[in-house]
Amino acid sequence: MSAFCSSVKGEFSRKERDPALLVALRESMITTVTTQEGAVREPGPAGAARALRAALPGQSALTKAEQQLLMDWLRRLSV
Repeated sequence: MSAFCSSVKGEFSRKERDPALLVALRESMITTVTTQEGAVREPGPAGAARALRAALPGQSALTKAEQQLLMDWLRRLSV
């Protein structure tokens, strides 16, 4: 089974898990809940796409091809 298929089901092996991604997600959630300022500074999908695009570099949860595809989609949305 490919990493993509297993990730769709929510199943990751220990070697596929990225502890740094979990830490970033936890910190983002805590910041969002405990501050008045939102994580996305610009309203709408373009602002959300820019924020997500800025947070993605260096993440290893996706394959290189998946990262490139997602970055392309986010680039299109952020216009």
